[in-house]
Amino acid sequence: MHQEERIFQILQALKVSTTLSNQDIMSMFNISRDTARRDIVKLVEEGVAVRTHGGITLPTLMTEIQSYRNRISQNIEVKRLIAQRAALYLADHKLGFLDVSTTVEELCEYIPDAMNVFTHSINNAERLMDKACDVNLLGGRLNRKNRFFHGGVTLAQMDDVCFDIVVLGAAAVHVDGLYYEESEDAEVKRKAVERASHVLLVVDDGKFLKTSRFRGAEFADIDVIVTNRMPPETVLGNIREAGCKLDVLEERR
Repeated sequence: MHQEERIFQILQALKVSTTLSNQDIMSMFNISRDTARRDIVKLVEEGVAVRTHGGITLPTLMTEIQSYRNRISQNIEVKRLIAQRAALYLADHKLGFLDVSTTVEELCEYIPDAMNVFTHSINNAERLMDKACDVNLLGGRLNRKNRFFHGGVTLAQMDDVCFDIVVLGAAAVHVDGLYYEESEDAEVKRKAVERASHVLLVVDDGKFLKTSRFRGAEFADIDVIVTNRMPPETVLGNIREAGCKLDVLEERR
């Protein structure tokens, strides 16, 4: 098969898979690593693919990744400020659950030494490694993409604990509650709320009215919401009706 034919088929495969490894290309055409490398170089030179570690991807995906990295960098200070404020609510609680969330992950830096912390997040456990607090990593089925455990084993372990406080994040805060991208993640949230005496939501204003798939909690489940800006009116009315306390950073400046 000529290189031009392989290039065309590689592009067709990229439209489906978005990314391909060197090994993928070698297997597709039963070609050597050197031949696959020459095809990759050709695609990159023509501007229709971008080189990655071990393969290629579509240029649009790299743009999205860069955009995501930029957003993370821009939001990190806001998340840190939210985490610092949220830490004030932990002082009187000895047994807590920390959710999977980049903002909750920031909160790990401010956990009181006397707390006994449960979490299903590998990232949280790593951030807590050097802290003096007790850390309990709940097991179960591993979600490799977002590095958390879920499923029946996780839920069963949570059934054995009554949490003084549960700290939740959210993929989206809509008019009827908190939403998440994965059903198994939302399921863990619901169980945590069920086992909690007090529930704290930490969320930046970019999550308000954002869309996501699975509802994990209602506003009536939440005691305090710590955020950086006042929620939109369409959300604010339901938050107040549910009796949630709002702690907004910009209001204290």
